[in-house]
Amino acid sequence: MYKSFTHTLTLSGVGETKEAAFNKIFSQIQRKIAQDIPGIPLRIEPQNVEIIRAKETIYTERFMGIFFPRKRTRYEITAQITVQLRIIDVSKIEFEREEEHLTRVQHLIRME
Repeated sequence: MYKSFTHTLTLSGVGETKEAAFNKIFSQIQRKIAQDIPGIPLRIEPQNVEIIRAKETIYTERFMGIFFPRKRTRYEITAQITVQLRIIDVSKIEFEREEEHLTRVQHLIRME
């Protein structure tokens, strides 16, 4: 029922600062694990972060195409993250089965 194992994810993030790009990556971890792994995650603990690709793009932004030029920076990071997972495997839980027979009046009352 309770399992503990490591899993590796490859995620990408884009932001105006390096910290914002990393925050985008780390905010995706729980959602990605919920999609990839069946069960209920109890604990997700990052063990290792390996940067696969880091790109800094500097561009000039102008208001209405010609006014007020300013330099902007965008950071793109792709990282491989190894996480230690502890999950509850719901498929291994044995449930007792109980059937309930309702009268039509009880059925109507429950629907409201």
